[in-house]
Amino acid sequence: MNYQVIDHKYHVFLKEMKTFFEKNTNEILFQKRNTLKIVSFEESKYVVKSFKVPHLLNRIIYRFFRDSKAKRSYVNSLRLLDLGMNTPKPIGYIEYTSLYFLNESFYVSEFFDYDFEIRAVLKDKAFPDRETIFREFIKFTYDLHEKGVYHIDYSPGNILVKKEGDRYIFSIIDVNRMKFLSLDMPLRMQSLSKLTNDEEDNSLMVSYYAKEASQEKIFLQNLFQKALKKQQRYLLQKKKWKALKNQKSFSLKGKK
Repeated sequence: MNYQVIDHKYHVFLKEMKTFFEKNTNEILFQKRNTLKIVSFEESKYVVKSFKVPHLLNRIIYRFFRDSKAKRSYVNSLRLLDLGMNTPKPIGYIEYTSLYFLNESFYVSEFFDYDFEIRAVLKDKAFPDRETIFREFIKFTYDLHEKGVYHIDYSPGNILVKKEGDRYIFSIIDVNRMKFLSLDMPLRMQSLSKLTNDEEDNSLMVSYYAKEASQEKIFLQNLFQKALKKQQRYLLQKKKWKALKNQKSFSLKGKK
């Protein structure tokens, strides 16, 4: 067992994570490859992410050669906060290991009581105060890039929004896949290209970004279109691979 906490008062919480996680059966936020639950501890709410047990090779790799997704989530969250970027406050992570393998792993953060995901704004052209949210969101994204943060999974479901007075607070989640580096403009546009395929919204985002970055819109628009095509090719290939994998799986079941 390996674990780390931000404060000693959470030691019991992390060390008994399996018990806490299994007890909370009614507050599941997400359950697919990984599972997210709201878990209570000492009258406060926390979000616990249980990562799927990796395949055999990765169980060895994560045991000896590479940080687990749980640990990376914790380390990256701390770094984001140090940079002044919003993410739910990290509490800790825990890895359950055997001699040669990583088995289960959990990441814990404070519960962030957000109002909506940026996904809701992208899907609804009539979303209240949509233009202001868009402008503020692009300012947040530009700041993220300026501070050297490249969120590989910068998707609409991983950006949470909370309204406080007349301001919108943006917070990023699912941060285990992240790079910290100097971002050139092609990479910045690649980040934006993962948000939506809507032409009008994309044009708007690039326009706002160009203003923040003091760049010509046409220059960024060309970079964005190249990034968007690349992203679309990647998603298409991923879809084909998944369909092929499912087909092979079905064929194998049929032979039994």
